[in-house]
Amino acid sequence: MILLSVLAAITIIAALSQLIAYWRMYGYVDRELRREPDHFCPKVAVILPCKGLDPGFKENIRKLFEQKYAKPDQNGKANFEIVFAVASEEDPAYEALNEVMKSYPNVPSRLIVAGKNSQRAQKVNNQLHALKQISSEAEILVFVDSDVIASSDFISYLVRPLKDKNVGIATGYRFYIPFRGDWPSLIRALWNRLTAWELASKNFAFAWGGAMAITRANFQRARIEEVWDKAADDDLSMTTAVKKLGLKVQFVPQCLVASNGDASLAEVLEWMNRQLVLTKVYYPALWRKAIARAGILAFWLLAIFMAAYQGIVKHESPFQFAFYLGLSLLFLEFLFLAQAQGLWRRVLFRQASDKDKEANIDRAYDRSFWRSIWVLPLAHFLLPWMTLNSLFTNRIHWRGVIYELKSPEETIVVRS
Repeated sequence: MILLSVLAAITIIAALSQLIAYWRMYGYVDRELRREPDHFCPKVAVILPCKGLDPGFKENIRKLFEQKYAKPDQNGKANFEIVFAVASEEDPAYEALNEVMKSYPNVPSRLIVAGKNSQRAQKVNNQLHALKQISSEAEILVFVDSDVIASSDFISYLVRPLKDKNVGIATGYRFYIPFRGDWPSLIRALWNRLTAWELASKNFAFAWGGAMAITRANFQRARIEEVWDKAADDDLSMTTAVKKLGLKVQFVPQCLVASNGDASLAEVLEWMNRQLVLTKVYYPALWRKAIARAGILAFWLLAIFMAAYQGIVKHESPFQFAFYLGLSLLFLEFLFLAQAQGLWRRVLFRQASDKDKEANIDRAYDRSFWRSIWVLPLAHFLLPWMTLNSLFTNRIHWRGVIYELKSPEETIVVRS
């Protein structure tokens, strides 16, 4: 029977691919977590574009100022500097940053107003203006988002891979934890975890703009400033440019950061569309892989419905068997989800700096796992169609601004 063969093939292929991805990530994380920060401590410039006040904004900024990175110089100054950038002085982040900066006189820092630009994303515009303000001594550029909760050794771990000349970018990643545990937030968390498996892949690893580091020399070699000039994206465009030099992207598990994953359905759909369109335009190889996976899952869904109709409605036993065989894919994915739960826990809670906050995250993490069991079927219905929808649009909505991505070299601000 053709339908039975198709469902069997999809189930086997999906199970094998997830098994390979899991063990590849498990082995990689296990090796990396055994390593301690070393004495590779070149001068670092941290660049942080800001817009508005994320939850815990001031606390996150303080954690960056309090980094244990190398020893201060003879004047007591830190071996890293931080350059903040906002679009205007009216941004609420402007006043908050000025307040925090005054508390850390031993860490060189400055706050600049980048203004607005209609030909690139505001985040990218902020970053480009901040780059003009870094000291000539900075050897490493570290890009961080304002919602990142950095551990005290965050910078030390993030820059360490760059001593390898074959590494172009060192990157962390976000890990969404839904505190409310509603189904839209759980859908996004599942999507995020699925994407994270690619970080251990030599071919498809990518940089995440919330925590990425690159040497100043490679930043210039890859001509990132030119790449960003009319771009709506910072991390995937940098990924593609650096890989063209024959360099690789290396994931740093110690820089995986827990993020509040609560979001409404509209926010999740907007976020998913943005991730897909940005990947389509700036990292097409990874997007094509996602499209292929979505096509297979969409076919699997249609086959499941056909088998259900023939087997359950018309009581044809071969189709009943095909239906249950197809559904076994969900059971297998639950097993992989359970396995991955322990792996991600090991990474996320490796350093307990705030016991109360960690306990709160830990509880939300466990709750999200059990609730994800019920959301898995819905995820298999929604995610393929959202992915395939990116075939038909290049428009994204990001922090109140609508962009049309004509190409990697052309971005139009439709509405700000």
